[in-house]
Amino acid sequence: MEQGRQKESPETNKPSISQTIRIQETFLNHLRREKINVVIQLFDQSIIEGLIVGFDRESVIVSSRGTQQLLYKTSIVCIKPYEELHLIFNETRLASRTGVRYPRVVSHSSVRQH
Repeated sequence: MEQGRQKESPETNKPSISQTIRIQETFLNHLRREKINVVIQLFDQSIIEGLIVGFDRESVIVSSRGTQQLLYKTSIVCIKPYEELHLIFNETRLASRTGVRYPRVVSHSSVRQH
């Protein structure tokens, strides 16, 4: 077995921690770079609206109402962008995976010639 590679457990099919981090990084980086306003819901049901200005493995910094707040990821329930995103699970990619597309086969005897 190669060192440094984590093996997925066949019975749980859970993504590895590195895959989870990449999803978070992709999502949060896009929101940060594009300066997309977000609504962040916390476990205590409070809501913070603002811009994500930075993040690391454990925390997110949000600029809201003229001040920056450090939020621990363990306190966040949901991050909702104000804009519709198709960043990670793109609908066009999903459509191409769900249905197998075969080339159309036409028999020469069934084609009518006028």
